Amino acid sequence: MNSRLQEIRERQKLRRQLLAQQLGAESADSIGAVLNSKDELKEIEESRETCRASLDSSVPPSKRKAQAEGEDTEEDVEEQKDEVEVLQPEESNPYEEVYKDSSTFLKGTQSLNPHNDYCQHFVDTGHRPQNFIRDVGLADRFEEYPKLRELIRLKDELISGTNTPPMYLQADPEHFDLQDLQCKFDVILLEPPLEEYYRESGISHTERFWTWDDIMKLEIEEISALRSFVFLWCGSGEGLDLGRMCLRKWGFRRCEDICWIKTNKNNPGKTKALDPKAVFQRTKEHCLMGIKGTVRRSTDGDFIHANVDIDLIITEEPEMGNVEKPVEIFHIIEHFCLGRRRLHLFGRDSTIRPGWLTVGPTLTNSNFNPEAYASHFALSHLSGCTEEIERLRPKSPPAKLKSDRGGGPPRGGRGGPNAGRGGERGRERNRPNFRGDRGGFRGRGGPHRGFPPR
Repeated sequence: MNSRLQEIRERQKLRRQLLAQQLGAESADSIGAVLNSKDELKEIEESRETCRASLDSSVPPSKRKAQAEGEDTEEDVEEQKDEVEVLQPEESNPYEEVYKDSSTFLKGTQSLNPHNDYCQHFVDTGHRPQNFIRDVGLADRFEEYPKLRELIRLKDELISGTNTPPMYLQADPEHFDLQDLQCKFDVILLEPPLEEYYRESGISHTERFWTWDDIMKLEIEEISALRSFVFLWCGSGEGLDLGRMCLRKWGFRRCEDICWIKTNKNNPGKTKALDPKAVFQRTKEHCLMGIKGTVRRSTDGDFIHANVDIDLIITEEPEMGNVEKPVEIFHIIEHFCLGRRRLHLFGRDSTIRPGWLTVGPTLTNSNFNPEAYASHFALSHLSGCTEEIERLRPKSPPAKLKSDRGGGPPRGGRGGPNAGRGGERGRERNRPNFRGDRGGFRGRGGPHRGFPPR
């Protein structure tokens, strides 16, 4: 019995050490200070003292004598075996534990590291589950993948060397004719000021927010090249459906959905004003990606490099009143599309960057000149590629030709060249106006009974 009790205590000690490491506590004894405030700890201690006092008054004298002599009763051994501190309510002991966190429940699990219930941890501390995802920054994301790390480095060098000087134009897209830009763009990034952003932040907007009807009226189809891409930030509510309608109206097909996951490491438990239209707390936003024209991964390597980045962005949530999007969206676009004609609509002074034409109503200055901007693409509007990048980048497997799928004569079925699916007879059956021998749809038993012969 003593060896069993010692094993249980060692296991409990190991679990407390793992929990302290998970929660960032200095030692196993300071776990309570991490999970509860001082007032809560005091309240819990007083409740336990009251419980012990009421329990001592209900324990028979024989058991109290055994406890005083240092012997473990069967009830004590069973309680330490289960490692549960909650007392069962009885008629003589109406006390019931008031739970302040999930530590009581986690102590009864069988795993050596049971404290991975991030949903319960969010309820207890306010830390979102995405706070614990490692290596989400651009600098340390590819530390364990040297090939991808070298590819990103080479692409960044090529992009910085082929980027056009930053240009910007202070103009309101509501009244400005986009065709006055006199350019067909390879990439268009839209960041409209949606009402949803101000509704979630709980602040009064300083600029006019756009409705989805206003966004749909933008003539994006007039300024997009024959093969081009559009990236549309659409929030996390009704924009997921209405944004797709905008893409279809502009002549684009939705091909990807980039998701921005917001962490709250700096302000755990502090959330923006809850959206009255939402069912859950919204901690993400979406950027819809649309494609126009025919672009294939296996054959259009001069225009796109697929599978370099992922469709997920994990960064810290901006402060209250800040509606800016993560800068990583620019890196994803530049790594993917080799076209250098890039337009950012609804941009701000903080989003001006080389290689982009920024247009927005809140810009404080303008330097855009259509002729000067077009002169940067006189030779080519593509950034090109080096042999090393071509060797390192992920590629789609080459498509197999019909001659490579296997030799031999064409299949003609079991009865010869005119039977089954193959041969001239089979090809005739696949014609849309084929009627068969009897003027109807041929089945096993003659003409199809559901349709009269024509």
